[in-house]
Order: sequence, then structure tokens, then C-alpha cells
Amino acid sequence: MRILFLLSCLEPAGSETYCTALAEAWKGRHEVFWISDKLHSGQAYTSMPIHRKAIPFGVLNTWRVASFIRANRIQIIHSHSRRAHWVAAQAAWLTGIPHITTIHQPLPVHFFSRLFPCLGDQTIAIDEVIVDHLRRHFRHQDAAIHLIRNGINLSQIVPSARQAVNMKQILIIGRLSGGRWRAFQFVLETLERIAATLPPAHYKIVGQIPDEKRGTLVYQLSILGSKIAPSKIETLGYVKDLPVLIRNSDAVIAAGRSALESLAQGRPVLLLGEGGIIGTCRPENWTKAMRSNLGDHLEPKEFNPVKLEASLREILLPRADQPEISRWARDQVEKHFDIRAVASQIEAVYQRASSGGRGGPPLR
Repeated sequence: MRILFLLSCLEPAGSETYCTALAEAWKGRHEVFWISDKLHSGQAYTSMPIHRKAIPFGVLNTWRVASFIRANRIQIIHSHSRRAHWVAAQAAWLTGIPHITTIHQPLPVHFFSRLFPCLGDQTIAIDEVIVDHLRRHFRHQDAAIHLIRNGINLSQIVPSARQAVNMKQILIIGRLSGGRWRAFQFVLETLERIAATLPPAHYKIVGQIPDEKRGTLVYQLSILGSKIAPSKIETLGYVKDLPVLIRNSDAVIAAGRSALESLAQGRPVLLLGEGGIIGTCRPENWTKAMRSNLGDHLEPKEFNPVKLEASLREILLPRADQPEISRWARDQVEKHFDIRAVASQIEAVYQRASSGGRGGPPLR
């Protein structure tokens, strides 16, 4: 099958990593083509300004994508962001191919999005919060919604023990834009208030730093560094080989795919994302974690500093049950997030969409 992934990435994001993992799992079975503003994993792609607004750029993008589909004999178009969904819906109708969407986060709800939801012939939601959101706000039919979680390549992620060190290294992982910036600020504010009462640690901030945030962040960290001493804090920016960095660290503060990759390596993970804080990942909060993409989609949002303080103490102090929790966490990731199972489920969605014939009407 010839598949087109349509994205609107300007910076490294979970949707791109999701697509990369799928393409790798399908190697030798399907041929994957890529269109996006930018991509960052070394794949060949066609650059188009997909992130631009519908009028006039969305219309221009639609004709360009439709031409690409015809020229490359694409059989399925799979879109991964709101702007990409809009373009893909029109291009699929023009070319008569099925359109699949993956919804990575709850969509904005307003007049235009309700009028033209552009959810595709079949819709994949990565967690239960998104499924509920689609049903409640867009009245999307249950038969067209498929709960298929994020997938990671577990063959490349092996659990490993971390030798004891004098000062623990804690990763704070996530791009520093959108809702993740608020979550990051929440961590900094809490650290400034309580770091003097915590065991010393070396905090490493991992993620793309937007140009417009760089000056603010440098200023914040210059002040925070003196207040939290002897603890230290530094920025690493975007790190391509994240598994190695996780393996050489003691614990992680993250949500979404980064949290999954850390749990798969057996690291304690403080689940904190765009939706707020869940706490240190344990069996008693796993259902909540699964529902919200490990903290990104909490409803209502929960930025509780007392809960964050307790969770920080939990990852910084030794726990006798940590080896058992690490084994449990790896088992959960293998059970629910193995890319091989996820890729097979998505193939089944493609087959279902293909058997339905032509894509839906324009502006669906």
C-alpha cells in the first residue's frame, strides 16, 4: 500500500515520532510518503506550509497535495494535525482516496471546527479522553472512532539498571511550546520554592526551545540556579538519541511518548504534561495515565504544587519497591504500546476505510 503521512510540524513533536515508528514497523510491506512543513528524523519528505491557515494557504496546499497524490499513486492519506486534517479531507475528496486521521490531542471546539471537523473516513484517537471529546463535541459516530494508543519500538529499548550516584540526574523532557511551556513553568516555580528542602539533584531540560522563549528561559535559569544550589539545572535542547540520555539518568519528568520510553527503560517517571500532574507512575494511577496520554490530556487540568512536591521527593529518595515497579511498568508498556501491535491495528483501519470506496464529501 502507498501511504501519505500529512503533518504540519515546525519543530520535533510526538506526531512525527509516531509516524516514524509506524513507517519503520511497516518497512517492506508498505511504501510511506511524507509531506510536512519540516521533519527532523532524517526521512525524505516534500516540504509544504501545511501549518498555514485555510484561506488562502489551505486551498493552495490542497491542490498541491492532490497533485502529489496523483503523481505518486497514493492509496491512503493519513493526517496528524488540525491543519493537516483540513487539507487532507479536501485532497482525499478530489482524488477519491480514503482519508484517515489520528487525533493526538483534543481538537479546539469552535464554530468552524464543528462545521468542518474533517475527521476522515476513519478516526484514530490515542486515548480515552480524546474519544470522549470527539463524541461529546463533534458527535462523531462510534463506528468510525478507533482507540489505538501511541506505539513505540520496544526492540530498541532495553531495561537497564542505573548505578547509584552522589547526585541524581533528573530529566525534564518535552518541547517548550504551547501547553508544555505552562507545565514546564509549573516545575520551575515549584523547584524554586522547595529545592532547598530536597536532596541535591542535577536537573536537565530536554526539548526544543522556541526562539521567542530562549531569552526568558536563560534569565529564569540564571536566577533559579543560585536559589536551588547545591542542585543544578541546565538545558540540553533537542536530543536526537534520547534513549541513551534516559539510560544515563535516574528519573524522568515527562508525559506522552517520552514518559513511555522512560518507563520502558525501567526509570521512575513523574507523569506531568500539558494537562498537569498525575504523580509518580504506579499501579494505582495507571488507569488515569492511560486515559490522558500519561498526563497530557487531564480534564480538568491539575497543576497542584503540593502533589508535585510529594512526587519530586518520591523520585529523589530511594524506594525499596522501585525494581518491582520498574518491571510492572515495562510490562504495561509492552502490553499496550508495542508498535508492532499498534501498526497492525492501524492497518486494519486502513483496510476498513479502503473497503468503503471513495473518501467523504469535501469539508467533511
